[in-house]
Amino acid sequence: MMHRNKTRVGQLALGLLAMSASGTALAQGTVQNSAPNEAPNEGATTQDIIVTAERRSVNVQKAPLSVSVRTGQDLRNQGKYNLSQILENIPGVSGGASSGTRGGGTDSQETGIAIRGVPSNDSAGGSIVSSVPTTAVYVDDIYSGLGGTYDLDRVEVLRGPQGTLYGRSATAGLVATHTANPVLGDTSGWVLGEAGNYDLRHLSGGVNVPVGDKLAVRISGNHIARDGYDARDGGAFRTNEGRIKVLFKPTDAFTALVGAAFQDNLTHTGEYGLRLTAPDVLTKVPLGITEGKNRFRQYWAKLDWDLGPVSLTYIPAYRTWHQDADILVLGQTTLRQKQYTPKDNFLTQEFRASSSEGSKLTWQAGLFYYENKLDSQNTTTVDATGSLAFQALTNKTTRDTGVYAEATYPLTDTLRITGGLRYDYTYVRNLQAYTSNLNFPTSLPENNVTKVLTAEEATKRFKNFTYRARVEHDLSPDNLLFASISTGFLPGDVQVVTGAGNKPEAVTYSEETLKSYEIGSKNRFFDDVLQINAGAFYYDYGGYQTAVNVGSPFIPNFQKVTAPARMIGGEIEILIRPMANTRLGINASYVHAKFVDRTAEIMKIISQERVPNIPSTTGNAFAEHDIILAGGSSITLRGEVIYRSDYNLLAITQANLAANPNSSAYIRSKEMVVGNVNVGWTSADRKYSLSAYVRNVTNNRTASALFFTSFSPITATGTRTDPRTFGAVLQARF
Repeated sequence: MMHRNKTRVGQLALGLLAMSASGTALAQGTVQNSAPNEAPNEGATTQDIIVTAERRSVNVQKAPLSVSVRTGQDLRNQGKYNLSQILENIPGVSGGASSGTRGGGTDSQETGIAIRGVPSNDSAGGSIVSSVPTTAVYVDDIYSGLGGTYDLDRVEVLRGPQGTLYGRSATAGLVATHTANPVLGDTSGWVLGEAGNYDLRHLSGGVNVPVGDKLAVRISGNHIARDGYDARDGGAFRTNEGRIKVLFKPTDAFTALVGAAFQDNLTHTGEYGLRLTAPDVLTKVPLGITEGKNRFRQYWAKLDWDLGPVSLTYIPAYRTWHQDADILVLGQTTLRQKQYTPKDNFLTQEFRASSSEGSKLTWQAGLFYYENKLDSQNTTTVDATGSLAFQALTNKTTRDTGVYAEATYPLTDTLRITGGLRYDYTYVRNLQAYTSNLNFPTSLPENNVTKVLTAEEATKRFKNFTYRARVEHDLSPDNLLFASISTGFLPGDVQVVTGAGNKPEAVTYSEETLKSYEIGSKNRFFDDVLQINAGAFYYDYGGYQTAVNVGSPFIPNFQKVTAPARMIGGEIEILIRPMANTRLGINASYVHAKFVDRTAEIMKIISQERVPNIPSTTGNAFAEHDIILAGGSSITLRGEVIYRSDYNLLAITQANLAANPNSSAYIRSKEMVVGNVNVGWTSADRKYSLSAYVRNVTNNRTASALFFTSFSPITATGTRTDPRTFGAVLQARF
């Protein structure tokens, strides 16, 4: 749907406003550190946060890139325990798995995160076009790491391609979560209990134990369970997870951190499906109940050597995943999917060298290796008869080797330049056998055809070069300007999909490169009472690939298309501390993400100009105030409003649009305004706290995902955004 010129001018004005201030790095209303015994506020000034966004410790206001931070303590107080909730008020970011569990393979992540208009690996047509996401997720410096939502220290979100330092998947940006590390010489612990509607039960805790003066151990665990939002059993989940970290520091020059983690989760699906009966009207349809089990194990280490002029870091990690799940899919014919993954193992190793602290030339260089071996069986049958619809047997190996270097040099005391290069070589071998029943979904006898990838079809190799060039200038100690040109890449992939005539066919997805132009600024004024950070960007995504179903919903024909895209927009974040105990904030983002240079063939497959699953405008405003009580305890009041504009959930072909011109109304996710409130009490010694929250106060919901089951007449199934939730969180520290 085309925008009117008047609306476009207003939206571009927001982008120009962001350009005038520019670079987003703000811990929204949560800039205080999360130390357990810290007073809530020390003076009417914004607080400093140290981040490691570029793999070196730096004040977030001095980091010349767009990064937002959320602290673990504030997320716990607000009842935010999954990635979707953590990211919901970060400008320019949308998506994130909302179930609190992971349901995809090691490399897929299936977080659904979109940053600055760059969509996730969910294609415009509703299928996964590549197993590699466009946003990289790191936990404790581990790619696709485990257990990043409990015993949490902070979450850093980097907007814009981070290909030079992070490589694969960092096309749109990066989400880096950091859990609490062991502390030498400190005996302490904490426990958290939470209860809420939908029978939410949450228990989490951790303990830090020193062993002598050179060794410390930190053990933490987490249990969370609740019922489904739209049915008591369907959608219910339970997660049990734990982690142990051991810190060994025999000398000032050497540190070893060794860790192990596990996660077991159980998710129920079914009981009811949601059928779209009118635009934005989802009606319950009875289904059976199925369940899915996931089991993760991870082992890793981080070794640091300080050799004087050079520091060395080595990070090995190994993780396994096992899945056994049944899923019911509502449609004209109800389907049952059996997803079984006996093996999904990955290994990563990273070795890097960097300049010592205080060096005039700041540099780092490294080697990265990634290997993933996957065996999976995915069988889809007709639930009523048990007859086969589709089956995919997969044995896949992916290897990625990267080498990179980046350096920053000061031309003057206030002017610095940065340059970085990276090369990645990716090997993919997908030995897959894919079977389609040509008579599905009719009642005729099965007529199965199997496609087995040949060695030539199954093996692909991809090469990617990425770079970064940046200049930054200190206007004053409190005002920073920067501009950059950078690239990010998505390695290619090969998969078997259902093609024309319900027959399987192999599809190769080429590597993709995004080029980014960005300007930004970070500012503090009036003795740190006011903080304004903003950024503006222009993206050239010439190789964007997607797959759209050009067939009927239940006899699909997914056709690959390369549709060049452009993204232009900006963000602004403002934090005000008018009084020592009051924090006010507002942020906003705008992105115009559209397909460009559309040929007649592209327009035939993708009838809309706008890139699906991307809201053009998002915003957030909050107010937070501390009331100091007699005796030193305090009450914190917080209110928050989150806005998101409407957007298309899927792309529609011209043929489907012609069959039902009203179909464009069915794929819209309406604009949303969501209010959250939080009231918390903290004891004078900071050891005890109790908070209560209500999320989505007005119970405003809309469609969040969609799958067509018929185009004429239109019927579809889907999911909805989270309803109103409320709960209380009790924490104790010792």
